[in-house]
Amino acid sequence: MVYAGMDVGTSGCKLLAYDLDGRVVFHSQRRYQEKGTGTWRELNPNVVLDGIMEVLADAGKHCPEKIEAMAVTCLGESVVCLDENDCVLANSMLTGDSRGIAETERLIEQFGRQRIFEITGLPPNELYGLPKYMWLNENTDAVKRAKAILFYEDFAGYILTGERKVSYTSAARSMAFDIHRKDWSEELLSAAGICREQMSEPVAPCTVVGTIRPELAVRLHLNPDLKVVAGGHDQSCAALGSGLVGREDAECGMGTCEFTFAMLPGPMMTPEMLRDDFPCIPYILPDTYLTSMEVTTCGILKNWARECLFGGMLQKCEAEGTNFFASMDRLASDLDTEVMVLPQFGSSGNPDLSMDARGTITGLTIHTRPEELYLALYEGMAFQTLLAYKRVEPLGVHMERLVATGGGAASELNLQVMADIFGKKVVSLESGESGTLACMMMAATALGEYPSLEEAIRRAVRIKKEYLPDEKRVRYYKKKFDRYQELYERMHDFK
Repeated sequence: MVYAGMDVGTSGCKLLAYDLDGRVVFHSQRRYQEKGTGTWRELNPNVVLDGIMEVLADAGKHCPEKIEAMAVTCLGESVVCLDENDCVLANSMLTGDSRGIAETERLIEQFGRQRIFEITGLPPNELYGLPKYMWLNENTDAVKRAKAILFYEDFAGYILTGERKVSYTSAARSMAFDIHRKDWSEELLSAAGICREQMSEPVAPCTVVGTIRPELAVRLHLNPDLKVVAGGHDQSCAALGSGLVGREDAECGMGTCEFTFAMLPGPMMTPEMLRDDFPCIPYILPDTYLTSMEVTTCGILKNWARECLFGGMLQKCEAEGTNFFASMDRLASDLDTEVMVLPQFGSSGNPDLSMDARGTITGLTIHTRPEELYLALYEGMAFQTLLAYKRVEPLGVHMERLVATGGGAASELNLQVMADIFGKKVVSLESGESGTLACMMMAATALGEYPSLEEAIRRAVRIKKEYLPDEKRVRYYKKKFDRYQELYERMHDFK
């Protein structure tokens, strides 16, 4: 028997089918491009849906065994508005889109920062969904005309089954979900002109959403008994797929953005968390809560640097048929450099979430080499996460090991830099797709193939390599981190 996970992300979607030991038996993906100008970032839901249907059709034709069940993990905050005929009414705003800044201030004036935080577990910020939905309602007719407002998780589930159910972890990114009652906050939804009936029913992870529509099963050559199971927000699923079950571990998801998740002692909404924009997030495991330390630019910043700063090296690698990032990793290993980077190129994460921040590069001379600047990008992202960790550690968050997931975890240099900067063990996993692996585990658990998610983790999640801190580099980075903190305090809010 095989079970599948689908990941609907910012730059593409993928479907992986696994056996119960976590081995991949089928993989298909499609890429797509986000849209936007200036500080607007959008996805066209119809383009995303085409990708979803194509990877499902691939699975129907080429997966060696029939898929018993699947779950979906997706990007956060972004929604799809559908009319009575299931037609898309507007593009989806992405994380990092600047719209919602003024609306966030109005929400704070209306409800108060503390009340919003106590209801949703989210310090009010334009990063999250509700301010963007307000903008959408006030500048388009999409919300007013919408029969259904869906995250990409329940959008895929609805298209496949006709049922509208969404996991708690996806709903929690809306800034309109009551994490205590595990239900929508009608007073917060009303601020964006949204009725509760327009939103999907919130359900616990591993809940069966429904069975695939018969006509779709035929068209896509899929198992007619295929069950769709509630999945979750991509970063929460990545945490589960990394094996995060205890407070001694943290998971660092290195994708377009970088999220580091650590487990809280319990549901917490302290003044310090509100001040530093640390959320309290319901986790996939029952009665557990996470907080996140976010760098809003990660993969997207490295891609920008590749194109804009290292064009000559990129052309050289393309001419030689070598991988750009692997080549730069080799050049940048074991360097000492005075270059430092504040990685907030257009937006910033904790401890000062902002969707209109500006980045800084300092320490340059006419003798600075490209590999020094490249290494400083890795260092800046790790320093920023460490800065956030220093703020959240007094709240009872304590990690002894970081589990790295996502595309950035493919770089051994990146993981060694993180181990040296944190002074802690960093591990990579055999599975390069922790989000879809988590979805497989949830789908199989929902159908009784695993007795629990903890047992699923023990069976399917395996460590690939450990990176131990080098004491000499740890001492070097402690001194450099002191300088980074000084740079941050001087420059993080400069525009």
